[in-house]
Amino acid sequence: MIRKGVAVVALGLVPLTACTAVPESRPVAQKQESVVALKVAEIDDLGPVVTDAKGFTLYRFDGDKPNESTCDGECAAAWPPATVADENFTAEGVDAVGSIVRKDGSRQLTVDGVPQYRFAKDTEPGQTKGQGLQGKWFVTGKNGERTRLAARTGVIAGLGAVLTNDAGLTLYRFDGDKPGESFCDGGCAESWPPVVVEGEQPRVKGVDPKLLGTITRKDGKKQLTVANWPQYTFKNDTKPGEAKGVTVPKWFATATDGKKAQQNKAIALTSATVGDLGVIATDSAGMTLYRFDNDTADPSKSTCSGDCAVQWPPAYVSEGFQVQGVDSALVGTIERDGKKQLTIAGWPQYLFSGDKVCGDANGQGVGGKWWATKADGSRAGR
Repeated sequence: MIRKGVAVVALGLVPLTACTAVPESRPVAQKQESVVALKVAEIDDLGPVVTDAKGFTLYRFDGDKPNESTCDGECAAAWPPATVADENFTAEGVDAVGSIVRKDGSRQLTVDGVPQYRFAKDTEPGQTKGQGLQGKWFVTGKNGERTRLAARTGVIAGLGAVLTNDAGLTLYRFDGDKPGESFCDGGCAESWPPVVVEGEQPRVKGVDPKLLGTITRKDGKKQLTVANWPQYTFKNDTKPGEAKGVTVPKWFATATDGKKAQQNKAIALTSATVGDLGVIATDSAGMTLYRFDNDTADPSKSTCSGDCAVQWPPAYVSEGFQVQGVDSALVGTIERDGKKQLTIAGWPQYLFSGDKVCGDANGQGVGGKWWATKADGSRAGR
């Protein structure tokens, strides 16, 4: 763990202005009395990342140019530039650190020439709520690189838990490949883009790290492998929950253990990576499951009925339902209106009417009593 610094970085908001010139870039001043402006912290699943002096995660923006920030006005309100008072600053564990002068005269920190920002919705050190937003904002690795997740877990109706990329698109494996070797190039790779790994090692949520690896393709890029099988996305999948590639001969969605995901319509309960909440219990369509603090687990009892049950529909299951990604010993049911409501670790489970697509968790923390359910039945985010 990096030792805490003795100084605080001032973060400022920038008024809406147009860039008229490329700001100058200056090296870090190496004076003994310099303040510590940047540090490195270890973040679960992302590895070593750059933070400010208070430990707040810093981000980089794909819309920027080297040594030039394009984030002003409303953008800078959501993503406050990481600034310092002057050139008299240092960094701990971060290389290639510098600064640029913004249009308003404030001095913004850079790592490897890339301007650095905080995210306004990160309220505590270690939070990474801005990771991957708009497909252009990424936590900064200690060498200035983007810390993109190579893969995470998702759910496909009928297939259960599968691997997806950081945008939630399904990952596939190809029977035309061999373990540790890709034979999908040219036109094949245009239809089935390889999953590229950035940084020193693949970063994946919800997967056994021992299954992960990379191969080097002909263009020099590193492609993710799971259980030694190269991984791809499919160009016709445009949103999370789609798996159109499974209709193509020799192509299979990748299960979380690296094997081929097989059709199993009996799966009613599984798990997936949901936002910054980690691995969460979901129904067969990948919709987040919730638990209610007013309920009880021992004995299992639901207290949500009437208007409550309209906003929070009980998660019902049929006789003989199957479970994937959740310990079946934790799973049960209670009788309700002639149906069976799912329980995990004794807690009755619900959906939220405000969630529209898989991966939504809009019910998290509602009323201080509703929480997404982790795979072990505990409350997420608490």
